[in-house]
Amino acid sequence: MNPAQIEAVLSGQRTDVRAVGLRLLLGCVSPVYGAAAILNRARFDWNLAAVHRVNAPVISVGNITTGGTGKTPFAAWLVHTLASMNKKPGIASRGYKSLDAANSSEANHEAGNDEKMVLEQVCPGTPHLQNRDRVLAAGQLIEMHDCDCVILDDGFQHRRLHRDLDIVLIDAVNPFGYNHLLPRGLLREPLRSLRRADLVVITRTEQVSSSQISQIRTELNRYIQDKTPVVEVTFEPTVFLDQQGNRSPLPCKPPTAIMFCGIGNPTGFQKLLSGIGFDILPEKNFFVFPDHHHYTKQEIQTLCDLAQKAGTNELLTTQKDLVKLTQLLPANISCKAICIEAVIKSGEEILVQKLQELFSLFSLRGTIRS
Repeated sequence: MNPAQIEAVLSGQRTDVRAVGLRLLLGCVSPVYGAAAILNRARFDWNLAAVHRVNAPVISVGNITTGGTGKTPFAAWLVHTLASMNKKPGIASRGYKSLDAANSSEANHEAGNDEKMVLEQVCPGTPHLQNRDRVLAAGQLIEMHDCDCVILDDGFQHRRLHRDLDIVLIDAVNPFGYNHLLPRGLLREPLRSLRRADLVVITRTEQVSSSQISQIRTELNRYIQDKTPVVEVTFEPTVFLDQQGNRSPLPCKPPTAIMFCGIGNPTGFQKLLSGIGFDILPEKNFFVFPDHHHYTKQEIQTLCDLAQKAGTNELLTTQKDLVKLTQLLPANISCKAICIEAVIKSGEEILVQKLQELFSLFSLRGTIRS
């Protein structure tokens, strides 16, 4: 099943016998996953597993669902904001589906995965180490790269590394993962785990109505602590970026193009394209691949053939996909990505204040220790 078919099953859009049977089967497996998740959390809740501190503040950016919530553009916003505060942040991540040494826990990946390559484009010069041992990566960022703070990417479930600020992203398009744990839904852990969050960020608020945002906030209030602030973020398209690194403004009239993506939330990308003015025809001019997909030359050639049949030489994708395609694109095809940036629409002052308080408290603790 492709990602769109999986979404149709999990969301309940498909009501045929096969889809109902699959939901029942997956629903039987979810308690097993949930029990394993409970045991993993209990190790840390009951101090049965060590939590390691490093000598700099750690800011975790994570989510409670699998799939894309917009961690990469939000992490970029954090990097730029911290830099404006005269800080030197570094990024530590696992390197999920890295392009090289994907299974290695010893080496920090040089090429890294698509998220790392995008962050290198939008945050040039920011150290980013990918290692399954994120405690080691965080320590190396501080000791070897002189970072004075660490952004822990996708860190909500990675509790082995102590975090000083725990930020959880909630995607407004699909905020609660169909209200089921994996594999029946997209929840990595129960919603009550949100009480661990120091701050919640609702992303892609531009793609839903104000009443839907209110409903999300109401549901969140059932799980988060009373004093946990909630911030709202939009992802705004900025420019086109082609495979040679050239940037161009978004056109007033979208060109004819074959569109595709291999990201955690293809629906969000589809809505972004529609908002710019593209006509989306799934399986005709819009194609979805699995998250972090490593494209083959044949797959790209098929997309190029479809473009030429449609009378165009344009492919359009996300920045996370484009960074993996440089060696696969024919010379006569133009492949562009739509670059986006995170814009804080509500609660920016709260978020900045949280960051300022974090460094003040960390500085005070350092003074006390000395």
